[in-house]
Amino acid sequence: MFSIIDSILTTLDSDSNSIRHIEQKKEILLLLDGRLERPLPPVLVHSNHYSIELQWENVRIQDNNRPEHRRLFDESGAPRPGSLIYLHRREKKSGSIWESIYSGSAMSYKVENLKPNTQYEFRIQCKSSVNGGERSDWSPILQAGTTPEPMTGDTVYKAIAMPGKDHLEKLLEILGPEHYLLEHPDKDGNLPLMHACLKLDLGKVESLITAGAKVNNTIASRKTALMVAASAGFSKACTLLIENGANVYSRDQNDISILHHAIDSKNFETVSTIVRQFNQDKDIEMNREVGIHKWTPLYRAIVHDCNKEIIELLLNHGANAQCEDKTTNTTALQMAIIRRNLITTQLLVTHGADTRSLSKTAGKSLQQLALSTHKTDLINYVNSLLNLPKS
Repeated sequence: MFSIIDSILTTLDSDSNSIRHIEQKKEILLLLDGRLERPLPPVLVHSNHYSIELQWENVRIQDNNRPEHRRLFDESGAPRPGSLIYLHRREKKSGSIWESIYSGSAMSYKVENLKPNTQYEFRIQCKSSVNGGERSDWSPILQAGTTPEPMTGDTVYKAIAMPGKDHLEKLLEILGPEHYLLEHPDKDGNLPLMHACLKLDLGKVESLITAGAKVNNTIASRKTALMVAASAGFSKACTLLIENGANVYSRDQNDISILHHAIDSKNFETVSTIVRQFNQDKDIEMNREVGIHKWTPLYRAIVHDCNKEIIELLLNHGANAQCEDKTTNTTALQMAIIRRNLITTQLLVTHGADTRSLSKTAGKSLQQLALSTHKTDLINYVNSLLNLPKS
């Protein structure tokens, strides 16, 4: 045996500058000394977006070259007591440190809970039961990575939720134009374009539209992205959606119009943006009655205590000052007084609201309704309409 080894060493010495030959010589010397030689690197078996499976069967092959009394495994292939294989991992980036993720006698291991689309480095070390548990040098490093996360609807929603728009734009570039995931609803039935509107992120709304998101697509409730933007008071998104063909005359399953959704936001710019889009059907839209109470946009604005600018805008664009709740027959003027809103009351009177009508439910006059508010300026104004003395 030694004559063969001597012959090999002599051959290796003749090419001492070869790194491969130096390593081979080192391993032969380790064999002569009986110590554990450096194992080969682990081998990649399979990877996905969250796990990497490795094996190191070469350790068993290397073990067969050792004297029997120094082997890690017996003749049946079972590990000898005290024989261990250590597996370390680190992320392939500056500053990463090695961490132990496995120790045992198995010939493979599946590393789980990893980051998607990330490169990792792995190495193994062998330990025998002889000489108090001697260890080999660490193996050469294996570099292996997880795959990108599979594209799902959640992938798009996560990109929308992240700060900035770089992540979303990279994803949209990967997906390509008009990808079906742009119209994939979340668990609540909302579409990506609606999510971007709710985030009040104009850049993401623009990116999705550019990528082919359909501005008039609806969900189960027949709600559109424009309705979502209007309800959120996102006037710039409303303008962008309309410029790209969003229908301002759409109504949801409750027959609620875009203008009604805009009034819910109590945002003047949003309401103004929608009102400016109406043309030949303007009078219909400005006085469209919706819901079980048949509220018009103006009545809705009064109930929601919208500001003077919104009330004035609606009245100046054809809203009927005589509108009423069709369930209680409470007029807009009566509701303005009940809501203790002097400015709205004055605007309605200026635009022709009837000051002589009684409330249908309680038969109260405007003066009686005003008195119940205990608001002096409102009471005095109503009294002035009826030529009554100030309180």
